[in-house]
Amino acid sequence: MSEFPVAQVSSCFEQVADDLAVKGWSVQAKVFSPSLIAALAQACRHMWQNDALTPAAIGHGSDLAVVPEIRGDYTRWLDDCSPRACQDEYVQILEALRETLNRSLYLGLDSFETHFALYPPGSGYSKHLDRFKNNPLRMVSVVAYLNQSWQPGDGGELRLHLKEGVVDVAPTAGTLVVFMSDSILHEVLQAHKERASLVGWFRRRPLNPLLR
Repeated sequence: MSEFPVAQVSSCFEQVADDLAVKGWSVQAKVFSPSLIAALAQACRHMWQNDALTPAAIGHGSDLAVVPEIRGDYTRWLDDCSPRACQDEYVQILEALRETLNRSLYLGLDSFETHFALYPPGSGYSKHLDRFKNNPLRMVSVVAYLNQSWQPGDGGELRLHLKEGVVDVAPTAGTLVVFMSDSILHEVLQAHKERASLVGWFRRRPLNPLLR
């Protein structure tokens, strides 16, 4: 399914590692092949049309709550989805990124969790950090966008709140955003049309086996 050579993807991931080391975030365009993005987008929207995506919650553990005014996306974890070749390929590509980050930055990333996310028109996600206060396992956040016909004015930008100011990233198909989960405040601006992505986190192995 992939149309991009391994060498090109590897070079892109080396740049991601360099960016994380210097500034804590990275944006890379056209990382994934159009055919892979099309297949993943089709899978996401098929689940949306069949009510297989559920309202996302905020908080952690017993504090989980659905608050659409703060977070308006609908999600489904990849592990809970029906098997698809496109999903397997995506995970394999992200495994190569995990290996690159461990080799270059010694982060000790042990696993990867990811879910489809779809924002209906009018929804967004207020400013937040991805690492939970009582659970330090999430190390690196990863977002891959699946929107093949996104245009200026469609909204839904990922806004990164940085020391030097804000950076807005359009959710265009094939774009990969990677950032440190504990230090980069971010939000999703209101989308004016359906906005699809895969959102995930590289995690380190817990020192305490009771911590998950």
